[in-house]
Amino acid sequence: MPKAIKKHFVKKEQTEEDLKDTVADIRERLKQKHRTIIYSASAFVVLLLLIVVLLTYTRSINNKALELEAAGYNFYYGVYSAELMPKERFKKALEMFKSSYETRKRPRVLLYIANCYYELGNYDAAIKNLTELTDRFSDVAIVSLAKYRMSLAYIQKGDTDSALNVLLALTRINNAPLRDLALMESGLILQSLGKTEDAQKKYREIIEKFPESAFLNEAKNRLGIN
Repeated sequence: MPKAIKKHFVKKEQTEEDLKDTVADIRERLKQKHRTIIYSASAFVVLLLLIVVLLTYTRSINNKALELEAAGYNFYYGVYSAELMPKERFKKALEMFKSSYETRKRPRVLLYIANCYYELGNYDAAIKNLTELTDRFSDVAIVSLAKYRMSLAYIQKGDTDSALNVLLALTRINNAPLRDLALMESGLILQSLGKTEDAQKKYREIIEKFPESAFLNEAKNRLGIN
């Protein structure tokens, strides 16, 4: 049987030209990697600069809003404007608070916008802003104040039904700090309307649910309890 002839593969030697191509390819890859690193670093720097600019801008906006708010308090409480008539003070305060709110939306500022309108006798505008506050924000303490102030605005308008509805809503807010006050005000309104039995229910609710209330003794007195 004839013997199989083994084939011998001759290893092709890498030429100088091949080496040049390999070196050029490596250099090109290094260049691309270098460009990628530069682009990534540049993007990071740009992002960092944007964050710094944003933080600086936000801080500037906050400072401006706070300055306007402080000016509003000064006019509202007559700190530096005692020579102005109350109506003029509230107008100036309203202007400052509105500018502050336009700069940065905060519930406390919106509450004082409504307070200014209330003091100026514009109860519809006060109710509108208070409604925006209760719809837009969730701070329990400020929402409670807003609802109580809203009830007073409705009373000034002679709309006792709406006032009672707002006070009822206030009593149903969990952990609201003015629930006992809302019950007392509701009782007084109902009593003034001749609805004595309904008023007494409100007074009893104060006694049962708020034994530490500042209105406890008044509630007992109105029920004839010593």
